[in-house]
Amino acid sequence: MNGDSRRRVKWLAGITALSLLLCVVLVLGFFLTSCSFNKHIVAAGLPNPDRAFQTGTVYGVDVFIWDCYQSKHIVLYRESSEMRVGPYMRQEVACGEQAPIELSLQDERKRELRPESFW
Repeated sequence: MNGDSRRRVKWLAGITALSLLLCVVLVLGFFLTSCSFNKHIVAAGLPNPDRAFQTGTVYGVDVFIWDCYQSKHIVLYRESSEMRVGPYMRQEVACGEQAPIELSLQDERKRELRPESFW
């Protein structure tokens, strides 16, 4: 093998390694941002929710409620549809109050969910 061939082989090996690394980063990025992966960050340290419900059929909101945990009424929710699930969002208010998301969904038809399905 002459010098040009060796350089070409090294160059191809470098491009292949860089392409593989880029693919791994993209796949990891996809998994970390899909399927509501942030649930474990947003809900860290919380026990099972007290209540849960879902609105809509094709498109709706999944809502999980902790009535009073550590002196806070906590609501985690995410938008979901047939093909996409958004990240979880968290709202906290004083115990006995309703979170803004609950107020905005009060006129929507709801289906109860099993609270323990959150984890």
